[in-house]
Amino acid sequence: MSKTTKKLLVSSVNEYVDRRLDENENIPQLTVNLESIKSMLLLLDSEEEIALIAVLRHLTEYLRKSDENVATLKKHQLWELMLRKEFYRDSSHAIVRRFSLYLMANMVESMNILQDMKTEKTLQIIDVCLQYYGREDDNFCLEYLTVIINKCLQDPQVALRVLNHMNFTKKFTSTIASSNNPDEILNSLQILEQILKVKCVKELEEFISQPYFPELRILCELTSEFENIRRAALKVTKLLVLDMSQTNPLRKEPRMSYLWEQLTTLFCDTSENTGTELVASVMAAALRNEAMAHLFFEQNHFARLLDVVSTLDLPDVCPALLVFSEAASYEKFIPRLADSAVVEQLLSCLLADYVKGPTGCQYLQGLNRMMKSCQAANKIVDAYERGVINKLLDLVKNQSLDVKIREQSTDLLLNLLKFSFYKTGVALVFKSVKFSEILSTVFEEGVSSQSTDLLFSLLSVVEELASNDDYRQELCEDHKLIENMGMLLMNSFSTAILVGSIFRCLCLLVDEASARYALLQTYIIPSIKRALKSLSNLVKASVTNFVIQTTRFPEFLNEYLDQGVLEVLILQQKHAFCVPTWNTAIESILSKTPTMKFCIRNHLGFTDFTTGHDFFVSKKKFNDFRTFQANLKNDVSPLDPVLVVNFERSITPEESIIKIPVDCFVPEECQVASNTEEWCYCRTPGDAYLPMYLKEVYNQLDASGLTRNSEQSQNSIDFENINRRVKIIARVVAKALANDLQSYDLNSSEECSQHTVKCHLKALAKELHCSFIPLGLVRSGCHFERAVLFKALADQVGLPCTLQRSVDGRVLFNEVPMPLEMALDVHCDPNTMKYMPWRMLRPTHIVDLMHNVGELHPLQSRQALQYLRLY
Repeated sequence: MSKTTKKLLVSSVNEYVDRRLDENENIPQLTVNLESIKSMLLLLDSEEEIALIAVLRHLTEYLRKSDENVATLKKHQLWELMLRKEFYRDSSHAIVRRFSLYLMANMVESMNILQDMKTEKTLQIIDVCLQYYGREDDNFCLEYLTVIINKCLQDPQVALRVLNHMNFTKKFTSTIASSNNPDEILNSLQILEQILKVKCVKELEEFISQPYFPELRILCELTSEFENIRRAALKVTKLLVLDMSQTNPLRKEPRMSYLWEQLTTLFCDTSENTGTELVASVMAAALRNEAMAHLFFEQNHFARLLDVVSTLDLPDVCPALLVFSEAASYEKFIPRLADSAVVEQLLSCLLADYVKGPTGCQYLQGLNRMMKSCQAANKIVDAYERGVINKLLDLVKNQSLDVKIREQSTDLLLNLLKFSFYKTGVALVFKSVKFSEILSTVFEEGVSSQSTDLLFSLLSVVEELASNDDYRQELCEDHKLIENMGMLLMNSFSTAILVGSIFRCLCLLVDEASARYALLQTYIIPSIKRALKSLSNLVKASVTNFVIQTTRFPEFLNEYLDQGVLEVLILQQKHAFCVPTWNTAIESILSKTPTMKFCIRNHLGFTDFTTGHDFFVSKKKFNDFRTFQANLKNDVSPLDPVLVVNFERSITPEESIIKIPVDCFVPEECQVASNTEEWCYCRTPGDAYLPMYLKEVYNQLDASGLTRNSEQSQNSIDFENINRRVKIIARVVAKALANDLQSYDLNSSEECSQHTVKCHLKALAKELHCSFIPLGLVRSGCHFERAVLFKALADQVGLPCTLQRSVDGRVLFNEVPMPLEMALDVHCDPNTMKYMPWRMLRPTHIVDLMHNVGELHPLQSRQALQYLRLY
């Protein structure tokens, strides 16, 4: 019998199922149609990857339609939202990361990083990208990251941040070496280019010397099938070959040979569309390394390139000429270049106006380098008939061209002048367009709008031409050119080397009177004074040399005295101890003006002649020469007598006479003035007596059988008859100035009556109405007056003589050179000293003009000290 279970009608339940949870787990999919971008952006905060993928896919499709859609997404700050989400780099779904990076890459690519984004935001983006890049393995994500990083590297501060991230650089370089993704390779090479640009020399050496640096992959990509990759690889290679460090992997022999093979193949393969200009620029950069230049010629890459060039027409051959121009920087390879048709091709580019492009200066630079070869230089000179000179001048005056082209054109003109001066000079000055007008136009532009190197080269051309008298005269006929050079000097003091070049050039041009007149009209004297006060020793050396060269011209000498150049030279002397020509400049002025030299130095030497000048000597000794200079310039007569030595005027010229108005007379003079026609005075009076004294000296010399001033006495010194000649001149002096004066013995304590002389000079000043007294009118004189007259007569007859003022200023005396005859001393032999230059003579004796007239007293002897009243 079976047992059956009883069913209960009512049973108790302890647990109940929550049917709401069951319903949530089985909730059906929700589909919502969104038409607002803002609503879509809200879903980017969703935690559902399906929702994220849908929104990101939708935004990606929207972005791909047009560039306006990209701008719309940027306007809604999508990139900032992505940045806050860190590009979903923590998402486990690769599709989310790809879509987010794709959107970000497209928005960043459409931006100008430096203008549209602040540096702080750019740094935030790059920090996220660098961390993202270090742990990402997905190829698409890495590609988009390289796009973003490449774009952000436009900001130099961002580039520095990338440099300091070692993990990124290691993975980045390994990606270049191993990646097969062309887009990733392209962006990686562009990033590498940006990194190499901002690295300093030391960092660059360390970076490219690392074992993980992909130099082989870069060289392989030079012949890539993709043009953009080839261009990127060429740009990176150009930066690498410019590094001259020993650790550069491209300096090793296998790498260098492989590099040249790749570059030559790329240039010579006409099937490639890669720009030959870029390839040529890389080859030219490689030639700056001497070892690579040797391989270029030794491994016949030069011959291969030359064969290709010979088949090209003129526009296509120009890129190869850049390579040849760089190769010409090595002098040992110039003969091979000169033997080929390179020079003719460079000249063809010049004449066909292809040098006006961005690389035109390199063609001209090649011609300049080829000038070291006589064969190449002759080819350039032979092309004068084809208009080479006119073409170069057109380039020089064309202000719209790059300044480097104008500089190289000027340098080529200078090199041609040095190689073939006559042909080039004639072509420049007489056969071409007006060269002086071109120079004037360029100089008129000034320093602010011109290259200093261009001006420097043009001045060198002018200096080279000015060494020829005919060319210098032709240039100086253009007054505007000289005036513009003067104005250029006035505005060029910010560049010391340019100022020095201008002064050096003007030293040659001032030989022409027209140039001197034009320079003085353009106020060159203020420029000279400014240059003398310059802080640059180079400027001071150049201006003092200019002063030395121009003191031989009276117009410049007068300006130096009247406009204060001499004053600046003397007052600034203590600040010019490093300028060797400073004192020479002072002496060059003083040697032409014995008046100022005696006032400043209180001494006239054997080579300081009073002939040919109005020599003024004041009875007063001036501590400041500017006071005496003011007396000479002003019309007011000084208080102290001034003796005037002049042999040229026997009668006072009418134009020098100054009439005194009656209104200027004092009452006691009015009655005297009424009895005379008029009163007048002259500061440069005539002197009829000094020529008479000189004639008397000549007569006595002839009577004694002594030569006057023959050619022999100019080239030699008659030491045997110096004593006799001194006596003759001294007696004439004593006779002329002995009125009302007693003669005292040298040993006597009595002195010459200075009171008598003083009264005599006052009487003459009253008679002349002026304190400027002609020396010939003086009849009473002691040491002072007699020494001045002796010096004046001695200079006329060619007797070496000095004029020296004593320390107190009251006494003047004369010194003459005599050989001190010492036993067995050949240096004091009169025969050896006979032809000694006057500047090397040394004073040995003092001339006695007061007591034993004509006697010579040895210096420092008792008689000499007694004569000077020092004993």
